[in-house]
Amino acid sequence: MVFMPLASLVFEPKLAAVWLLAADTIASVSMLPDAVRRCVWREVLPLAAGAIVAIPFGVHLLVIADADTIRWVICILILLVVMLMARGWRYRRRLGPAATLGTGALAGLSGGTTGLSGPPVVLLWLGGQGNAATVRANLVSFFFITAMAMVAAYWWNGLFTAESLSGAVLLTAAYWLPLWIGSHLFARSSERQFRIAALALCAFAALAGLPLWRGF
Repeated sequence: MVFMPLASLVFEPKLAAVWLLAADTIASVSMLPDAVRRCVWREVLPLAAGAIVAIPFGVHLLVIADADTIRWVICILILLVVMLMARGWRYRRRLGPAATLGTGALAGLSGGTTGLSGPPVVLLWLGGQGNAATVRANLVSFFFITAMAMVAAYWWNGLFTAESLSGAVLLTAAYWLPLWIGSHLFARSSERQFRIAALALCAFAALAGLPLWRGF
């Protein structure tokens, strides 16, 4: 939610999506063992199942849609999530099976189209009653599972090219140190600091990534 608005403003969203998938998947491997122990699997797996079904449809839209349309969708989606969270919106009821699969499918469609499978599940988990450590573990586990489906869908649609893979290697190399620093800062932050920092970063990225700035 921070990388995609800024990267897609400069590059084709298809390129930015491949770079994010590769860098985020490889770099997050170090966080996976702890996330697997801490996450709530009964919450993660049904959402992941719904997402896996919908991801191929989202990737197809990414391939055929106009680049600026994708850019607008990315930024507006993030700003909507940030506004809901900042206003204190909290989901308090437990989702039934159909609603859970539907939320997962929405995340998969969003992830395939914009590279952002996060907003629907972030609203569900970060906006809910779970503590920050559990939410983080759920998100890391969910994103890793759905990343495998994204890899298959990207490969099927021919998005893995020499240009996209070379950029992914460079981005991954630059990703490791900030990720390590962020992981250590997370352990020292409070619940309130975590939420404020996450919302502020996402809002800044979405506003800075709006296509209307491209003419300046």
